[in-house]
Amino acid sequence: MSHKILIVDDNPNVLKLLNISLSKAGYEIVEAENGEVAFQVANKEIPELIISDIMMPQMDGIELCWMIRENSKVPLVPFIFLTSFDDSEMEIRGFRAGADEYLNKPIDRKELLERVEELLDRTQKLKTIEDKTESKKAFAGELKDLSIVELVQMLNLNKKSGVLKIDGEGKGEIYLKDGQLTGAKTESVEGEEAFYELVSYEKGTFNFEVSDKEFPNNVKNGTMNVIMEACRIMDERRSGE
Repeated sequence: MSHKILIVDDNPNVLKLLNISLSKAGYEIVEAENGEVAFQVANKEIPELIISDIMMPQMDGIELCWMIRENSKVPLVPFIFLTSFDDSEMEIRGFRAGADEYLNKPIDRKELLERVEELLDRTQKLKTIEDKTESKKAFAGELKDLSIVELVQMLNLNKKSGVLKIDGEGKGEIYLKDGQLTGAKTESVEGEEAFYELVSYEKGTFNFEVSDKEFPNNVKNGTMNVIMEACRIMDERRSGE
């Protein structure tokens, strides 16, 4: 069964080119001409990946990405932005909204297909872990395959309680209760500062243990606020490199 991809652009020529490239690669394609229509299509068609332009009438790509992440049936769907601008500020806004990748126009077909394949593969790994949390009391993996932000978002959506242990550039733990981030610690700091340090680890291992016991309560802000702040910090580090 082929993967379903939603493509969004107010330029019919761009839609046609994307459709041809992705269809030839074996993907099932659904289209939308702006963010408003795309949001409705996403909730109806349940795509496995979204590729969207940023500058569009009625609802632009940034707002669409926010809506998908916060109010849709597919909050974790991989999201790729297409842009004609070399604008680091716009890129940061996109990542804050929840984008996974950026591709510059004109689109390079080889790069497009590589990014699509990578994101779909990552989603499958996340789905496998999500299934394991339903049947097992623990699961483990590599940070190179799934980021801590993705793991915490998945645990949040599935309202899981337990401890996420990380062993990377340093060691630490993240605590969740009914999907809500309650605490975090590393070898040197605690609370939100510890969480921001841990999410920066790109190499190492993670292990999540399901548990209903009481955990440290040293994270004061809401889970999504902490996640978005972590994304902001990571984006600023990327743009500074």
